[in-house]
Amino acid sequence: MPSDRPTPPDRPTAAQANAAIRAFVAGRTSWSAVDLAELDRLREVWRRALCEEVVEAA
Repeated sequence: MPSDRPTPPDRPTAAQANAAIRAFVAGRTSWSAVDLAELDRLREVWRRALCEEVVEAA
């Protein structure tokens, strides 16, 4: 069940983080080191959001 508490702007929900990853990778055919670092950062944000949502649900 979703929380009624607002999510701080620097902490997106898992769905928002997933959407950011999808938007970032859409249509890419090559990846620079900077691109891969950003993808890794976005994945970390997504993983953190998932963990927070699981903890809230418990």
